[in-house]
Amino acid sequence: MATRNKGKETFSLMVILLIPIAIAINIVGGQLTSLLKIPVDLDMIGVILVGTLAGPIPAAVTGVLTNLINGIMDPTWLPYAFCSFFIGISSGLLSKHNMMNTIWKQVISGIVIALVATVTATPITVFFFGGSTGGGSSMIAAGLMATGVQIIQAVFSVYIVTECIGKLISVFVANVIIRVLPERTLVKYRFGEKFIKTSNK
Repeated sequence: MATRNKGKETFSLMVILLIPIAIAINIVGGQLTSLLKIPVDLDMIGVILVGTLAGPIPAAVTGVLTNLINGIMDPTWLPYAFCSFFIGISSGLLSKHNMMNTIWKQVISGIVIALVATVTATPITVFFFGGSTGGGSSMIAAGLMATGVQIIQAVFSVYIVTECIGKLISVFVANVIIRVLPERTLVKYRFGEKFIKTSNK
């Protein structure tokens, strides 16, 4: 019975309805990054939003589904489903431990999520794509490699900077979205009450 109730809490109707909205946010963020040709990824805002409100498992599912959907048009997205999974897990765990409800905690969380993204994405970029996926960060990495920097060092160095910027922005945007949600909506999510309390202080 406890397991069944936990499952309902993890994937309640509100969470199931939130996931496709979050995927759409991810896709729009990714398209915006591509159109502007900026070396910062904004395609995980929805994952962080779900993780912050609903926990690690729904966020991981959101991340993987985002990559699978994007992978229909661009197969380079598919291997990075691994990264999205762990970004979802980390964002949910950080929210569980009250690391998303003040500005300074959001900064720490953004850096932690960026580290997770960097550690998981670097080997994929190096071994699957030879250090370049065609994005803005890949061009910077290519410039470093042209100066003699080793491929894995170049990719890691670029990712650690661009991911910190991107994930900090993503965490802040996700929290802005949460702040405008009414209390009657927040209480329906696993971690929603955390943000009702902080908003009333």
